[in-house]
Amino acid sequence: MSGFLHLELEITITMKNLTILSILLLITAVWACTPKPTSNEVKSKEETTSSLKGRKYKDPRESDEGMKEAYALQEKIKNRITADFETKAVEVSTIDEDAADDPAVWVNPEDASKSLIIGTHKKRGLYVYNLEGEELGFYPVGKVNNVDIRQGVVLGNDTLDIVAASNRTDNTITLMKIEDGKLIDIAARPLKVTPSIQKAYGFCLYKSNEGKAYAFINGKNGVIQQWELKATDSTKVDAIMVRSMKVPSQPEGMVADDVNGILYVGEEAQGIWKVSANPQVSPDLELIESTTIANNEYLTADIEGISLYKTSDTTGYLLASSQGNFSYAVFSLEGEHEYITSFAIVDGVVDGVEETDGIETINVSLGEKFPKGALIVQDGFNFENDSIQAQNFKVVNWEKIEALLEAKEL
Repeated sequence: MSGFLHLELEITITMKNLTILSILLLITAVWACTPKPTSNEVKSKEETTSSLKGRKYKDPRESDEGMKEAYALQEKIKNRITADFETKAVEVSTIDEDAADDPAVWVNPEDASKSLIIGTHKKRGLYVYNLEGEELGFYPVGKVNNVDIRQGVVLGNDTLDIVAASNRTDNTITLMKIEDGKLIDIAARPLKVTPSIQKAYGFCLYKSNEGKAYAFINGKNGVIQQWELKATDSTKVDAIMVRSMKVPSQPEGMVADDVNGILYVGEEAQGIWKVSANPQVSPDLELIESTTIANNEYLTADIEGISLYKTSDTTGYLLASSQGNFSYAVFSLEGEHEYITSFAIVDGVVDGVEETDGIETINVSLGEKFPKGALIVQDGFNFENDSIQAQNFKVVNWEKIEALLEAKEL
């Protein structure tokens, strides 16, 4: 090959390389200028079901097949209702973050329509919403998991509406009061649980017939502690541990029947236990057979949030979130706690609900829109049309559930 021809070929190759390099640089520049989705932007439902990964026992987020299985199991649940409204979504770092967890309700004694929903963000703190679902405030108190409320608690010379929660940040009980619509810290000191609880998890409050106030807190290792709330010389509140008990595996949801002095504990992989809430009584836990996954085809692990809807001192309903089939089971509070029915919350005015953690029921009027109270649930997969959003809470008029219970349809 002549020197001239060799030089011409080298120039041609160099020009081609420069052209390729220019194209690559142009593509890089266009990509850099293209807006990237932020953490709160949406993913499609199809993307979500195939990409989100679970973190709990038999969590449907494990895979697309897991989601399909959960929806298939939900098909057994014939009762379908819709939510009436939803709260604003919680703030998250990534859109698929598992963040919202447990709701509670403060009933406004002056105007029930101005009652408040308190919801936990298990990575950050407590949200306060009105009955339109609007966010009224956020309190960055730490990794609070479950929350509960008791109103009219007399401690010393004070009558308090108490908001309390399990806090994973430092394995403590977060203790606050509601005053003029605000949450105010009232803990006399960091209320740290004993080391027998490996990681603070489930939580509820209990007010005895004698007027004493207690907090129950459980851990992932099955340990449950009972703490009595005590007034101090100041306006703060202290607590002392008065009793401990244990279930075989991880619990979470708990609720206390104040009138009858009974604590109900949800063991995620098995069912619901009940035990006397009286700290002077031996903690002889009894597994409620009708609530066990082994004996009830309409329940699929995890058993998560549980709540009570009382119709009288001795009658009413025990509700449980059956997380593995996206449904809610209802049991009688009487006798052997007969299983009554189950229902799912599906798309309506707002989207349906999947994989619920915490739930709450209120058996008093919340104004004209909710004359018989409401069910509030955490939504593990919150969608806007067909796109995933950060998690939130959904609210259902109790009259819809009452109609199902009267019909007793499966």
